[in-house]
Amino acid sequence: MTELIENRLKKTAIYTAIFAVISFGIMFYRAATKSILIAEATQEQAQSAVSTESFDLDISAPVGGKGEGTLVIPLEAGVSSDLITFEEKHSEHKFLLFINGRNPDFYHQNKVFSDLAMITSATCKPLNDKGNVCLEFSLDGLYENETELGDSEITVSFNVPEGLYENVVVIDPVDDIGLKLVPYIKKIMDSDDTIKVFYTRQSKEETSTEKVEALIADSEADLYVQIGTEDTDAADEGIRTFYNGVFFIREFGNIKFSDMLERCTAEAASTNALGLEEVSRDNEVIMNSVIPSAFVSIGNINSPGDSKRFGQDFYIENCAAGIVNGIKASFQIINPVAEEESTDALQGIINGN
Repeated sequence: MTELIENRLKKTAIYTAIFAVISFGIMFYRAATKSILIAEATQEQAQSAVSTESFDLDISAPVGGKGEGTLVIPLEAGVSSDLITFEEKHSEHKFLLFINGRNPDFYHQNKVFSDLAMITSATCKPLNDKGNVCLEFSLDGLYENETELGDSEITVSFNVPEGLYENVVVIDPVDDIGLKLVPYIKKIMDSDDTIKVFYTRQSKEETSTEKVEALIADSEADLYVQIGTEDTDAADEGIRTFYNGVFFIREFGNIKFSDMLERCTAEAASTNALGLEEVSRDNEVIMNSVIPSAFVSIGNINSPGDSKRFGQDFYIENCAAGIVNGIKASFQIINPVAEEESTDALQGIINGN
């Protein structure tokens, strides 16, 4: 009996040690990677902040180094990274934090700290009466953020993206179906560090033509893609791509770009390729664009077949993959050096180098 008890105690000690090692491993991992633990907001979260009453946040000058050259946002006790998400509204020059807190008055009672001149305003939008809020920071231009989560605060730094990327594309969802494509495009593109993507919007809040054009200019975009659907005769069913037939671009221009997107999207979605058409003159962004630009319609809202497909996640996902394939293939033509470097690297691996 004594031997049996001792064996059980040994097993208990071993399991306790294993649990401790795993727990400490997770703790150290989270501490080492705290700068990337804040996830991006979902479309539902982004939409929840639209047309919500707000109040101004109290921004104070740095105290003891806190907030110097950064933005420091206090957090309630117990608010972990799982309860925080962010959104970059590139075309609006805004940075949003969604925080699932407990005290609805927390940001009435607590200040944020910063000396950053690019922050033009800061507001708090209560999303309910339980402490869930959206903190919205308006910036004076196009910036990217880097967040770091501490024990009781979030530190945010802002950087100008100018000149940091060789391949830049602006993606513009023009309707609700276009918005459904965005999460799938992001899932693919976020893992590709060779292409930088800016989205005009990720919620149903519409973006003006002027702001879209400003985003294209500020980001120094190489390509511009509108995504959505068309409203035409019920007999039309499939993918159609529209281009600017007025502005001529040497080498890889509007027609070649549109054709690449058309073929890649129709192939990925296993549906009809209806061909290329000149965009309507009232599509101001594409008509005014001086970079390769296209509008990819993934279906016709009047077609029974397309309307059914719009409700199928796999169809939306396949169309998104096709659009991404078209963008990537286009950049391989625009910047062939990238392809040569990739081929050289692959050859090096084959040769054992």
